[in-house]
Amino acid sequence: MEQIILNNGLEMPLVGLGTYKIPAEKMTSVIGEAYHLGYRKFDTASYYETEKPLAQALRYNGIHREDVFITTKLNIKYLYFFDYWYGKHKIFNVRNFRSITSVVEDSFKNLGTDYVDLFLVHWPWPNFIKFYKVLERFYKEGRIRAIGVCSCLEPHLEALMDSVETIPAVNQIEISPLNTQKDRVKYCVDRGIHVEAMSTFSHYRSITPRLEIINNPKIEEIAEKYHKSSPQIILRWLVQQKISVIPRSTNIEHLEQNISLFDFALSDEDMKMIDSLDQKKFLNYDSTYTIKDLPAKYR
Repeated sequence: MEQIILNNGLEMPLVGLGTYKIPAEKMTSVIGEAYHLGYRKFDTASYYETEKPLAQALRYNGIHREDVFITTKLNIKYLYFFDYWYGKHKIFNVRNFRSITSVVEDSFKNLGTDYVDLFLVHWPWPNFIKFYKVLERFYKEGRIRAIGVCSCLEPHLEALMDSVETIPAVNQIEISPLNTQKDRVKYCVDRGIHVEAMSTFSHYRSITPRLEIINNPKIEEIAEKYHKSSPQIILRWLVQQKISVIPRSTNIEHLEQNISLFDFALSDEDMKMIDSLDQKKFLNYDSTYTIKDLPAKYR
């Protein structure tokens, strides 16, 4: 498995397994098969409610903690009685009595570990910098090996980097052939922030595949040329840009295909062909509307 070296020197596998919406009853078998196939990075989140099932699956399969890279995420919903809402539903935002620290500690308990490899702030909420600072404290204590963010745009990152001591190691954002995010990726790379792709194939908060991506005739043509599946071509297009990936699957055949990305390389012409599909718009997780919550100088 190829590794990415993050800005603090930590090595992270280029390919991992996403656990969003993997049923708890399937987690043990899926994790066992994935580990057997070579997966060493597992992406979870408190919001997914897969932290405990992942920890149980690792134990059941006899997988040692030090042999895997675990990413989890900090979500604002646990600080409110009825989740966190935007727009007209903000009237339902009733703060409970929990601290951000206690929410982070819950992830450690759920995962049954005394350290997390990568801890991300799950969304750029109005107080996401405060969330990040709590993670930064855990990072300085050595309980988190790297910290980062999700779905942050350039203004979010500018505001964050002006307010904290630790530059994010990772920005996990939506990237697909229909939303290549070339300029945003370059912005991050230029500042030492690694980019990880999420929501590459699916619809918003769903595992339903986007057929307009995986059944795209141009991608299918390239797949036929290399004797690979369309998802393999797309994932190879990402890792060939040194963008890490965390595709989710419970299907053994797909698990094997999703990690079998290093026995071929796309030509420059084929890379450009996939780039040309870009529609320059988010399909699922557009955080543009949250920029208004930043201080005026960053909007």
